[in-house]
Amino acid sequence: MTPDTAGRLFGAILFLTVVALPADSITAGKYTGKWQGDSGAGGDFVLTLSASPGSWTAEVSFTMGGQNVPCKVSALTVDGAKVHVVYTFDLLGAKLESTIDGERTGAKLSGKYRTRNVDGGAAVDQGTWEASAG
Repeated sequence: MTPDTAGRLFGAILFLTVVALPADSITAGKYTGKWQGDSGAGGDFVLTLSASPGSWTAEVSFTMGGQNVPCKVSALTVDGAKVHVVYTFDLLGAKLESTIDGERTGAKLSGKYRTRNVDGGAAVDQGTWEASAG
């Protein structure tokens, strides 16, 4: 085996090892960060996850225009490094529902969200979010 061939083989093995590493599983804790909508709106975002044997619970809040918006979680799935949360909230007299899907990388969760009006289901906004543990 020539040194050039050995170098390529080592590089390929290293690449496959890095690609094959599983993502970190989601852990319980408070994740704080930001959300940014396609509409141009954005603000702070807080996702608190708690685990007990066999089940997870979540609390979600965010800011809009500097005001804290509390939310009520209606669905939660944690599967390894992935999280799916559905929550409702009232904003300016409208009842809205957001769905976030995200994945953990290191100490950070990030993903996309979409928001719809509960009455009629019309899309309101969509965008991205990210939050770090601690």
